[in-house]
Amino acid sequence: MKEKYTGDKRYSCILFDMDGTLVDSYEGIFHAYEWSLKQMGREFGGEAFVRRAIGAPLLWAFESLCGMERAEAERAAAEYRAYYARKGKRQVRVYAGMKEALRQLREGGLFLAAATLKKEGFAREILEEQGLLPYFGAVCGMDENDSLTKADLIRRGIQAAECKREEAILVGDSAFDAHGANEAGIPLLAVTYGFGFRSRKQAEESGAALVAETAGEIPALLGVKQPEEET
Repeated sequence: MKEKYTGDKRYSCILFDMDGTLVDSYEGIFHAYEWSLKQMGREFGGEAFVRRAIGAPLLWAFESLCGMERAEAERAAAEYRAYYARKGKRQVRVYAGMKEALRQLREGGLFLAAATLKKEGFAREILEEQGLLPYFGAVCGMDENDSLTKADLIRRGIQAAECKREEAILVGDSAFDAHGANEAGIPLLAVTYGFGFRSRKQAEESGAALVAETAGEIPALLGVKQPEEET
């Protein structure tokens, strides 16, 4: 007989960033930036550019990293999403151990929500195609006007979970996630296998409360243990 899962009572809602946390979407993002900058007649900086832009709001990336004015950045973002709708959303893979980690968290009685700067429709479609959608009670993504921040999306997830802010934690891979979690007033469980943080030290310097080097470590860090067969 299996022992019932027990979770850390501090948390009832676990929010997940998507790119670099749930899924490796680097290929699709790389080519979407490559396509959009080509359409805008701009030079594409390759991997160095993408590593700086990945995880950031699209308009911020085009404005801050490419020096575009808002109107041009909006056109570039539209080109990016056009490519992503055609090809990019299928150029993803789930990180090793993630499905099992999500299953453990759900069976531990925790509410899971995705909080991503992707357009919500894209996010939901990718999660469904990758077999992850059933684990999530809410998918909180960018609106049509690009008006939401990471903190806004986190707050939407907490509201969907009907829990207190103190009972929520964000799992993410970058300084953008750390900033969003801090702005929303919740802790960050940083992962070092994604696009952003490359080491435990780097994650901790960004203010992470917990650090996971693999997806499989996440449940235990949140107090959810493997079920044991009763002898």
